[in-house]
Amino acid sequence: MTASVSRRQFLASGAATALATGLLPGLSGGAQAAGSLIATTYPGTWDVAQRQILLPAFTAATGASVALQPVLALDAVAKIAASKANPPFNVVLMDEGPYLAALDMGIFAPLPKDKVKNLANLPERFIDPNGRGAFISAQVMGIVYNPTAIKTPPTSWLDLWKPEYKGRVGITGLGSSLGSAWMVEIAKLHGGSESNMEPAFEALKKLLPNVGAVAPNPGALATLFQQGQVDISFNYLNAILPLAQRGAAIAIARPDTGWVLVRNSLHVIENSKELDLCYAYIDAALSDGVQGQMAAAPNFLAPTNKTVAFGSELQKVAKNDQDLAKLTLIDWKTLNPQRSALIERFNKEVRI
Repeated sequence: MTASVSRRQFLASGAATALATGLLPGLSGGAQAAGSLIATTYPGTWDVAQRQILLPAFTAATGASVALQPVLALDAVAKIAASKANPPFNVVLMDEGPYLAALDMGIFAPLPKDKVKNLANLPERFIDPNGRGAFISAQVMGIVYNPTAIKTPPTSWLDLWKPEYKGRVGITGLGSSLGSAWMVEIAKLHGGSESNMEPAFEALKKLLPNVGAVAPNPGALATLFQQGQVDISFNYLNAILPLAQRGAAIAIARPDTGWVLVRNSLHVIENSKELDLCYAYIDAALSDGVQGQMAAAPNFLAPTNKTVAFGSELQKVAKNDQDLAKLTLIDWKTLNPQRSALIERFNKEVRI
């Protein structure tokens, strides 16, 4: 997969001007409201993309500012739970797993449909049935490899166990949705499932001689390739393609069992102030202008707004939102009750 749009090209195009002036389609402007929000993002490419795309669009539409803080979902939940009456964030970015696990904690405020107009452009599968958030994108997970060291693209998750990759495999812990989703796929390949993860841990024991590094998150896992520490792994399309475009020896391949989809969502936190700005922030993230830019190079996040066309790179995964619906989803409701124990076990058996 190859595609590239440099920052200079982006700025030279009309996109940056549209973002700065609030002229992105699907996002109304003109209603200037003083105020500020504290919102979370993920470290790495998410942080860069949202600062360049989402924040200018939101500010152009509202006149308000955002303090964006890179925080992993589980860490954000822990901080909010520790200060429910005076939450440290107004809006949080989550993966589906951590969100559903924290749903009963009472930390997410309702998301009124009349306050977030762009919810009307989401297919049913991207609307939170609990009414406590909105899916703003989807990350596509596949097999990552160094095309210089591995001439024939891998086709199976099980390729990571090949003896020629001894000490050259990179993995991430189960504290990330990426690591948990991958372990589910490994469990399924060995007769298990979200409700039976034992086969995945048995397989993981056999993989350990091949493991050269364990990363804490997807961004750090991708960096291992740049540092020459690993040659094969798993990761998200949006974490890999930007590096490939900058000349890194890295590529991503479709597993024979299919691409895996991890949905990302934004949520207003209970007891937050500036609720109307919180709603406007999520509305901006759902707008076709913002989603179109987030889906394009160099970000490659699958859009959830059905009015947004898929670019050439995403079309290699799914041509449209109907195709996107066919990708593999993880049953987080089944996995979540075990997840703390699974993380503890992984940390004990693997993070050595």
